[in-house]
Amino acid sequence: MIYTYIRYILLTCFCIGSLYAQTKIQGIAIDTLHKNVLRSASVSIYEKGKSSVEKVTLTDSYGKFVINDLSINKSYLLEIRYQGFQKALREFALTKNQEKDFGKIHLAFVENQLEEVEIMPPVRMNGDTIEFNADAFQLDSNAVVEDLLRKLPGIVVWGDGSLTYNGREIPNVLVNGKEFFGNDKAIVLQNLSKDAVKKLQVYDKRNEKEKDENPLDVKYEMNVSLKKGKENMYFGNISIGLGTKSRYQQHANFNLSRGKSQFTVGYSGNNSNKNLQNMDQLLKNTSFKGVGINADFDSDFLSSGINNQHVLGSRYQYDIIGTNEVNRKHNIIGNVLSRWDNISNENHSTTTLLAEEQNNNTRTNDNRSENHRQNQQMDFKYINTGGKIGTRQNSVTANIIASQQKNKEESAGIDQYNYVNNHAQNTYSNHANNEVRKLNFSSNFDLYGVNSSPNMSVYTKRDKAFWKLISYGLQLNSDINEQYNKNERKTNYVNYDNDSLNRNDHRLYDNNLKEQTHDIQFTVSYNRWKFIQKLNYYHTNTDNQVHNLIENQMEQNTDLTHVSTFNRLQYQPAISYSKSLGYKNMQGRYNSSMNLAITLGTRIHNEKNSSTLDYRNLEQHYFTFLPTVRINKYYNKNGKYYMYSSINIEYDEEYPDLDRLRPIYDNSHVAYRYFGAEFLNKTNRSRVSLNTSYNEQRQHGYTGNLNLSFTLYKNGLTDSIVYAPGQQQNYVTQVSDLIQLFNFSGYINKSYLIGKNQTLNMRLNTSINLGNKFQYIDQEKQEMITNGQNIQLNTYYTLIDRYQIGWTNSWNRYSRHNKLVNSNNDYVSNFWSSGLSMSYSLTKRWQINSNATSRLSTSRGYKDHALIWNANTSYRIMKGNNLEIKLATYDLLKENKGLYVNNGLTEFTQGYRNNLTQYVMLSLSYFPRKFGL
Repeated sequence: MIYTYIRYILLTCFCIGSLYAQTKIQGIAIDTLHKNVLRSASVSIYEKGKSSVEKVTLTDSYGKFVINDLSINKSYLLEIRYQGFQKALREFALTKNQEKDFGKIHLAFVENQLEEVEIMPPVRMNGDTIEFNADAFQLDSNAVVEDLLRKLPGIVVWGDGSLTYNGREIPNVLVNGKEFFGNDKAIVLQNLSKDAVKKLQVYDKRNEKEKDENPLDVKYEMNVSLKKGKENMYFGNISIGLGTKSRYQQHANFNLSRGKSQFTVGYSGNNSNKNLQNMDQLLKNTSFKGVGINADFDSDFLSSGINNQHVLGSRYQYDIIGTNEVNRKHNIIGNVLSRWDNISNENHSTTTLLAEEQNNNTRTNDNRSENHRQNQQMDFKYINTGGKIGTRQNSVTANIIASQQKNKEESAGIDQYNYVNNHAQNTYSNHANNEVRKLNFSSNFDLYGVNSSPNMSVYTKRDKAFWKLISYGLQLNSDINEQYNKNERKTNYVNYDNDSLNRNDHRLYDNNLKEQTHDIQFTVSYNRWKFIQKLNYYHTNTDNQVHNLIENQMEQNTDLTHVSTFNRLQYQPAISYSKSLGYKNMQGRYNSSMNLAITLGTRIHNEKNSSTLDYRNLEQHYFTFLPTVRINKYYNKNGKYYMYSSINIEYDEEYPDLDRLRPIYDNSHVAYRYFGAEFLNKTNRSRVSLNTSYNEQRQHGYTGNLNLSFTLYKNGLTDSIVYAPGQQQNYVTQVSDLIQLFNFSGYINKSYLIGKNQTLNMRLNTSINLGNKFQYIDQEKQEMITNGQNIQLNTYYTLIDRYQIGWTNSWNRYSRHNKLVNSNNDYVSNFWSSGLSMSYSLTKRWQINSNATSRLSTSRGYKDHALIWNANTSYRIMKGNNLEIKLATYDLLKENKGLYVNNGLTEFTQGYRNNLTQYVMLSLSYFPRKFGL
């Protein structure tokens, strides 16, 4: 039924588009004096008698412009502007399906430019930056920046919230050259009033060195330039909601900008599995525009347990220089966040062993837990980019993050073993108190060489020229952690086959860990050469005190109690050389380039563990040669499309870690023991990868990407499982057989303009993983061929300011097959999810939202289907639409049962977890806002 409905909706969308007349105008802008074409001239269409622009574009490399989908039987004015020239005007009207060619339109040179009053056209090129004049587009008084973007040529606001210009993504949006109350662009697009905007700028954010190395690999960024005085503002949200089943939600945020400063304070509280991670997420999901179908702060019906969460945070940003330049930032940013989570979990599961002749062996688990978590975090960031030391540009960033986490957990459970060689029961309870303190410092310093001509001779005044052309980079990163864990664990193990294995333990753990990691990378770059020095130091101090409580007497457990010190030092020098393999340029037609980069590096790895447990005293020393070869090619057909391809070949090695070689065994886990391995060698890894991307350089064009990689492991590690009487034992072994892994991933994006104000966005993502994995079960070798596929198809239909539909689909398939023998433990599992979301503005004040997600899981005879349907309606009142009343209903069909499956190489688990079920919520929200104080 739901799929019939979807097909009907899509058919309706296309039918609506066909009702609009297909009209087109075109022409060429010409310089009257020199008869040259005028590239990037501003072309605007106005309805006669109105000042707001209807359509805008820029002329291409040949001075040509094309504008489609104008209304019929309307009187229009065509206006062409180019700096230094008089504007050209043409009046016209179109009939149904008419195409009008204006031919060559001549613009006269302005002899005395002082007499010309500068009026910014709707769109223009300012150097390499494209600028849009916000006042040229007339919108509702409550419109925000996102509404303006939907009017601009070349820009597409996708249904999932992403943003592109001529097919290339714009990941960042700044306001007056700096972050706007956080990093998420939705905070800008859905809160900032359109009337506060002077102009929008789209530009390539790369530095000159990056542009010289890869001139075609544009990385766009957008800057919103505000009108004078509008940088002084405030906006926010206050909301409270009450629901059935004692559900509640409450959140508030207030954001103030004055001069060079920005300040945010926010709070959120709920018991409906809304998981808030940071203030950016809160501001994005409580925007004035409304979240629509892209909410990521809503009740999570897939998470296990019920979470009662409270979050309090604030943010401060200060612009030291206040120049509002996009390439010159000198800011300090501070964040403070506190979270309190109380999570109640219940779980029941049945696990089947996927072993030869033992796949009827099962175990069951029932457990309950209460988690009380506290997390406080503070971070401070310093940014200084675009500054100079003498004649050299430099960039400095530094970040300090301090956090403290506390977790108190009460849990209890029971395991039932029904194996051929083990019939047993284990009852356990835990009382744990954990505390983690973390401090992270990271910094990056770049000092760039002086820009010079490619033909500059380095032989004249050689030393001076050489040192000026060198660029330096220094990166530092340090992590310091302290963990304090106290745990009281009671276990009662009863073996029905052998009474001598019965155990009753009451154990107290007091574990303290101090950990440090320091990374340094120093880079020197000259011309095509780059010298890289990496140093990593890792250090831990462990003090584990474990006692057994026997007849009310504390006795030290000498098998688990230990004091250890671990040190690891890695030094990785490398030299890289890049060379152009060719460059072609046909003026106005196409250009292409091919480059080769070779990196030769080594890694020296030394580690040592010193422990009071003799068998844990271990030293390891390794030396690895690390070659990498990369070839990339760029091809740009001017005004049409852009392609990038690269092939990468690399070699690396992986080293066995201490806990694989010398694991510690806690004998309270009677039914399972991990032995690891006494001796392991390093694993060799070779990889070949291919990447290619395609972008049409137009607003509603195709974009796509394809990634292929093949990885080969030699001396790979695998599990060797033995089902001994009363215990499952897990060893690690090294296989001489080659382990091969093939990965394919790619995507295709396309947006369609349907009629005048409708868009259809489509995204197709896919990935395939194919490989072989080895394992031994009861000393019998198995080679498992694993195959996983993931396909996602997302479609969004938007009727500007009125209607939006999102249809998301995801299919995951995983299969395993024993290549060496015919077995009945092969399996195939499938997970299908299809979601339909709708947002409809009945009026400018009344909105209806609904989403339904269908989930289907199948595996080894297991099948579960659920349809989660949520709906809400909201109504805005007051002059500025500042007060909102909202009624929401979740899980209308009561189908969220908490069922799940887990697939593994040796086990298959199906179970039930408690989770969120149907409830109704009524909420009231107020949006204070003012731009220009």
